[in-house]
Amino acid sequence: MIEEEIKPFERADEPQHQATDFRPLDSRVVNLWRVSCLIGFGVLLLSLLIPVVAVGVAEPRALVWLASAWLATAAAAVWFCLWYPPRLYRSWGYRIDAKVLETRSGRLFQRARLLPLSRLQHVDIERGPLERMFGLAALILHTAGTHSANIRIPGLEAAEAMRLRDHLIEIGGDDAV
Repeated sequence: MIEEEIKPFERADEPQHQATDFRPLDSRVVNLWRVSCLIGFGVLLLSLLIPVVAVGVAEPRALVWLASAWLATAAAAVWFCLWYPPRLYRSWGYRIDAKVLETRSGRLFQRARLLPLSRLQHVDIERGPLERMFGLAALILHTAGTHSANIRIPGLEAAEAMRLRDHLIEIGGDDAV
């Protein structure tokens, strides 16, 4: 039996894109996602603590079981908030060439999105209080269409997000503002 390597069709006039072409997010986004996760689970756990205490006062025998369940849930939440963000960070990447912006993200549900730069309408920078605390920003690219016709690139260093915004406006379509 003859074995041969099957190679994809290559055209000389098209650039070859590999996984190394993708730029990662700023590594500080891992801590941002951890803090955001801990805040979210903290609010949920505090809201669950009220019924645990109320039932424990009414039925003292159930308090040990309810408190144990609450503590196990809190431990699982803390573990998840420490474990998941580095894995999510490794799944994120973006690349820009002369014609298209491409993003890849997701661990369980992987998503690849392409935005032809000629369709770019406008570019926003978003910085919430936690993002400002970490010196990060999110770049939001809008195209014509519905409310979901946008691409968000989180976890960029703030100066890099501004530089990218200016670059994308410069090379974008005729509609770019």
